[in-house]
Amino acid sequence: MSKVKKRVRPTKEQAQELNRRLDAVVKAGHINDLYCDCEVCRALAEQAELMGYRTDSIIKQPSDKWERRRREAKRKRQIDVVKVANLAGQGLTSAEMSEKMHRSKSYINKLAKKFEITLATKKRGRKPCH
Repeated sequence: MSKVKKRVRPTKEQAQELNRRLDAVVKAGHINDLYCDCEVCRALAEQAELMGYRTDSIIKQPSDKWERRRREAKRKRQIDVVKVANLAGQGLTSAEMSEKMHRSKSYINKLAKKFEITLATKKRGRKPCH
């Protein structure tokens, strides 16, 4: 059975040094930059690794895979908006569009609301007797 490495509680000086480096990062304005490789952020990462808060001090860059997926999704959405606009012009309801486009009804309603496309609705109520 392998032993789990226990994190040692940092000394007062180490905690003060970490807080000083955190303040430097905030002062530099890099609080929302996850992949910053500047000297200040690197020093903070190394200090955090030294104290046992991180497993590695290497700041990894994001892979291109997520950017590519985001671009593909945006392109598909643009195509779907054009299809929704064309089908709305034909007088189809959102349920009929979802059946035709193989997308969910809520997705079609969301696109129509975002791009201000008016969708046809079925008349509700009682049918006439005659």
